[in-house]
Amino acid sequence: MLTRFHVRNYALLDEIAIDFRPGLNVLTGETGAGKSILLGALGLILGNRATSDMIRTGADTATIEALFDVAGSTINDRLPADIECDEGTLIIRRDVSRDGRNRCTVNGNMVTVSALKQLGNSLVDLHGQHEHQSLLDQHTHITFLDGYGDVRKLLDRTSQAFDTFEARQSELTLIDREIRDASERRELYQYQLQELIEANVQDGEDAALECEAVVLSNAELLATESSGLHEMLSERENAIVDQLARVVKSLDDLVLIDPNLNEALESARTARFQLEDTASILQKYRDLVDSDPTRLAEIQDRLELLKDLKRKFGGSLQDVCNYRDRIAEEIKRISSADERRSDQAQSVETARQVLSDTAVLLSKARARVAIQLEKRVVSELSELGMAKTRFKVRITQHLSPEGPVLIEDNQYETDRSGIDSVEFLLSPNSGEDLKPLVSVASGGEISRIMLALKVILAELDRVPTLVFDEIDIGIGGRVAESIGSKLKLLSMSHQVMCITHLHQVACWGDTHFTVSKQEKKSRTITEIQSLNEGERVEEIARMLAGERVNETALTHAREILQRAKKDRSAAETSHLAKHN
Repeated sequence: MLTRFHVRNYALLDEIAIDFRPGLNVLTGETGAGKSILLGALGLILGNRATSDMIRTGADTATIEALFDVAGSTINDRLPADIECDEGTLIIRRDVSRDGRNRCTVNGNMVTVSALKQLGNSLVDLHGQHEHQSLLDQHTHITFLDGYGDVRKLLDRTSQAFDTFEARQSELTLIDREIRDASERRELYQYQLQELIEANVQDGEDAALECEAVVLSNAELLATESSGLHEMLSERENAIVDQLARVVKSLDDLVLIDPNLNEALESARTARFQLEDTASILQKYRDLVDSDPTRLAEIQDRLELLKDLKRKFGGSLQDVCNYRDRIAEEIKRISSADERRSDQAQSVETARQVLSDTAVLLSKARARVAIQLEKRVVSELSELGMAKTRFKVRITQHLSPEGPVLIEDNQYETDRSGIDSVEFLLSPNSGEDLKPLVSVASGGEISRIMLALKVILAELDRVPTLVFDEIDIGIGGRVAESIGSKLKLLSMSHQVMCITHLHQVACWGDTHFTVSKQEKKSRTITEIQSLNEGERVEEIARMLAGERVNETALTHAREILQRAKKDRSAAETSHLAKHN
């Protein structure tokens, strides 16, 4: 609820600070005293449009600040991500400068005006001849209707069914797109896969083939050189192996004389054995080397093929193999798309049927609730001075060839709230046709209709603070008393603020403020004062008698307030008993 409201340099408001309280807060004062200015300042906190002409003459900036107690509420769910409200306090501030700049903060964090408006809609609902009239937005009517009836479970089921249908339909759309795209890719992939399968590419084979090609290209040189080396080692006269054998024999004799030469002997023997092995290897290699132009041509052709495949499908044979495996899987998946589409289409139709069934049940439930709500609203409006008013809840459905809900071969527009569009119709006078609420109701009538709905839906309404601006225009007597009692009833579940000119309404207030216009230092300012019991008697007397307040008016005012106090106490006792 709104606990403190501070305004500086706004219109005729020099600087005021108001401490609002729970329950019913009433504001009274003479016409032109500045009550509408106060609501204008409140509207800025709620995100209304600001202009520089709102700034008080002589000042550069108008500042409006409001402190809300939101402990125990769900407002945290609707706060911007970077704003915390751990202590249950929300401080909203708005500075309007003459240069047109606006600065909006919530708990010290900068926010946009649109974010402020969204937050304001969750904190305060302002009714009267001002912008903040949610009842004039037809889209809110379905919320009022659903709030009155016990349709929450059906509404949740419909919302869930709609989400399920949308998800499955989206998956089907993706499969259809995949099939369309696949028809263009399938032939290419199959051609490429066939090419790669026939090529029988093996990772790393290009390196092996390149080595083999080098050998074949140099076969004659390899044969000649290996043959010459073999002869040098073991076949020609004074071959290296034969000379090394004589070295070994001589060292063998010398060791007998000096054993210190044994290491040289062993080294020579090892060298002889190794050279004999080398000669044998060279002899075998010479015999195996074969110039094979046919094989060399085959390798060169294969390398050209592999080079072409690497150019088309990747930078290496590993990339080519990966691409081959990937398109094989893609072809397999494409081939199964028709089967997957059939399964998904069946899933979509199943979800459509569930959505259709729940939407129909919800629509029927709304039709029953609408009749009950019509009767309640008419009854409430009768007590609020609109006895001849007719009120109708019109529920319609709209055909659409793309609608997800199917009923008797007809498709209907649908969203998470079902297939229904809800609009409140009104005929405020006898003999007049029912017409949309927005086009026939005056500001005062709108306020009374909203009051009736708010009283009916008080337990379910999430907006904690309700403001009614001159809800009593054009009425008096018993109806005014009824409005006062309704506001009091509403204030037991909400914080209510009401601007009124009638003592029958003002006397119901738990807290009473007066708004007056004063002249100080040759300047006109608006002041707001919280009244104690004695001051309140004087204000009620003024509302009864005008400027000339006499003892009779004061006595009457005391009686009115005393009776209202008893009525308030009885209403509170009845309310507590009802909810215990």
